[in-house]
Amino acid sequence: MLFILASATAIAGGSLLLPIQQPDYLSTGGRHAQLATGALLEFALAVSVIAIAAVLWPVLRRDGEHLAMLYVTTRTLEGVLIAAGATGALVMTSLAEGHAPTAAGDAVLGGRDWAYRMGTLVVFGASAVVLNALLLRGRQVPSWLAWWGLIGGGLLLVRGVIEVYGVELPVAAQAVLAAPIGIEEMVFAGWLIVKGLAPAESRGA
Repeated sequence: MLFILASATAIAGGSLLLPIQQPDYLSTGGRHAQLATGALLEFALAVSVIAIAAVLWPVLRRDGEHLAMLYVTTRTLEGVLIAAGATGALVMTSLAEGHAPTAAGDAVLGGRDWAYRMGTLVVFGASAVVLNALLLRGRQVPSWLAWWGLIGGGLLLVRGVIEVYGVELPVAAQAVLAAPIGIEEMVFAGWLIVKGLAPAESRGA
């Protein structure tokens, strides 16, 4: 359920915060309630991803404590970066109300974009790779599902690294690199709800 909540809040929160991307936002302002709701949803996203790591930690550590700790660390960092991006969105609403100079708004928006991009692309992609490597090692889910997540996380990580270096990918390429892990997470969530993870005794057989 936390995986589903994270995906839902990411989509809804990001959609509600689209107005702050507009070049004239600081001069036009408005939509405070919409933007506040979007930021709160992103805070809920941050809490969700950290909660996912906390819930999975006792299970994942059985198949590699160091990798499991790396997963918890990356997801926590992801949550912190997302929360920083949400805070940036709230600051933007305050700047608009005070008619702040465009330079200040650009700086805050740039900081939000970098925090959110690093959190939802680079760090999230890395955490997905670690998680599915652990699932594959421990045979806790079918191998096809773990490989799907492993490859999907790798593709998202590649996209994140490319964008960090300032390369603007076409929208179609962004979707191709992000869709596999997005869909896999929902399939994985459904698997956890219906089947759960394989018990230790069956994995050791």
